[in-house]
Amino acid sequence: MRLAHLVIKTTDAAIGMRSKQLPMQIRQRPADLQINQQHADLIQISRRASKLYIDQTAAFADANLKTPLRMANDFWAKSEQAVNEHIAKKRQQGDQMMKIENGFGAFAHIAKTDSEKPMRKAVIAYMPSSAFQVKFDYDPGELSFSVPDYHTDIRVTRNEPEIQIPKWQIDTYLRQKESISFQAVGALVNRGL
Repeated sequence: MRLAHLVIKTTDAAIGMRSKQLPMQIRQRPADLQINQQHADLIQISRRASKLYIDQTAAFADANLKTPLRMANDFWAKSEQAVNEHIAKKRQQGDQMMKIENGFGAFAHIAKTDSEKPMRKAVIAYMPSSAFQVKFDYDPGELSFSVPDYHTDIRVTRNEPEIQIPKWQIDTYLRQKESISFQAVGALVNRGL
């Protein structure tokens, strides 16, 4: 026997979602940079000149090129020495004459010594007589620099980043409605109820 049975069909509701995801934007301006520097437009250079001193007075004196005062002083010194030598010689001769009783022939010896001319000598001489007669003195001078010390002034102003994050939006909607249906299958069903 076939019994009637009920077939129930249902469909579920379906929700649909639409989303708007706008992109995020980040912008940042570069930093503001200010550099100030005074340039060293003035450099001071000071220089003391070098000097060379040459003293040739001793070399000139060797060549008999003397100042009048020095010539007079040298003449005085030579004269004084010659006078002292002459006095010493005369005193020695006087001593020899005092001892005439000893019979050494003092008068003849003194006369012979005074009448003889001294022997001349040949001498090689250099002018000036020594290389060290000329004196040198050198002052190298001095060179100095003065450069102002200017520091660099750097100022950095940073700019904050600008971040824009738009709201993401999600729209929901009913994509499919729910439904239910009944159907009697099989035996005859009194539908008049």
